[in-house]
Amino acid sequence: MTGLSDKEYMARALELAEKGRGKTSPNPMVGAVIVKDGQVIAEGFHRKVGTDHAEVVALKKAGQLSAGATVFVTLEPCCHTGATGPCCEALIEAGIKRVVAATSDPNPLVNGKGIKRLKQAGLTVEVGLMRSQAELLNDSYFGYHRNKRPFVILKAAQTLDGRIAGRTGLSQWISSSQSRKHAHGLRREADAIVVGMGTVRADNPLLTVRLVKGRNPYRVIVTGSAKLPKKCRLIDENNDGKTVIATTGKNIERLTRRKRTSGVIFWEVRTCRNGQVDIRDLTKKAEAFGLRSLLVEGGAELATSFLTAGLVDKCVFYVAPKIMGRGIAVLGELGIRNPENCIQFDELSVRQMGPDVVYTGYPIWSKT
Repeated sequence: MTGLSDKEYMARALELAEKGRGKTSPNPMVGAVIVKDGQVIAEGFHRKVGTDHAEVVALKKAGQLSAGATVFVTLEPCCHTGATGPCCEALIEAGIKRVVAATSDPNPLVNGKGIKRLKQAGLTVEVGLMRSQAELLNDSYFGYHRNKRPFVILKAAQTLDGRIAGRTGLSQWISSSQSRKHAHGLRREADAIVVGMGTVRADNPLLTVRLVKGRNPYRVIVTGSAKLPKKCRLIDENNDGKTVIATTGKNIERLTRRKRTSGVIFWEVRTCRNGQVDIRDLTKKAEAFGLRSLLVEGGAELATSFLTAGLVDKCVFYVAPKIMGRGIAVLGELGIRNPENCIQFDELSVRQMGPDVVYTGYPIWSKT
């Protein structure tokens, strides 16, 4: 790569950052490209949490050639010490002359401080090149810091006529194998998967990452009644101790007396007048537990509750070319009477996934 434009170098940095998907949480995905005299001399990306950041990876590869070079990086370099040292100091010590960052870091530990430190040291700093692409790449990271709560992704697999299961509750398999593999990629990226007890009873799922490589997230069962089915893999095969039951204090008192739930984590959450779990309180408990992103997988009642509360930040809908007729609808009552008031989406993307079509977008919530 020689003699390219700044935008092309940044595009390459974004491409590198993508290689860390599903491995960096709670850190963002970051890519870096070092350019000198119109030639790329080193590249790097953040491989996984706890390892060197993208800038440091690239600097180590470049060595003494870094002096006088330009670094293109997808996020503002950090200026604090965490699991690794501050990238700002590494860039300054290496003799970097110019830093082009796609966007500032929303993390209050950094947010503008990294840029300020680099400028104080005499480096030329430019921010904003391909900003929207960089922020979309790390949507959950930006969402968490901007909203000060876990980033919520609503995922559903449905037929053309909006059914997620037959009348008996059977849902395997509406979507294609390609869509299911993609959905496991979403699991790998999330800190926790959230399901209702209806989904647990109907599907008896494991909610693990199997079709792609990656870590298993926490698995949160949301229930007002906490009536566990006789067969429940989330409870009985909880070998990693990452199953959570979010329910009332009275239910927790009852369930903790059972040997079967000895390895389960319990969150005490409030319930609404209708007996359903208060979704806002649930997200607060998730944040207090240290979770930054939640993948809501089912079922219709839980999905409707998150949407009604206005707490869905991203939707991923897999639509299979099938018609079921009577069955379980993907959503319940949202209280929308006028088509003009339907929830609409920003940054909507549509792609083919085997025979299915996948719609991904960010709900637009009224500010008023």
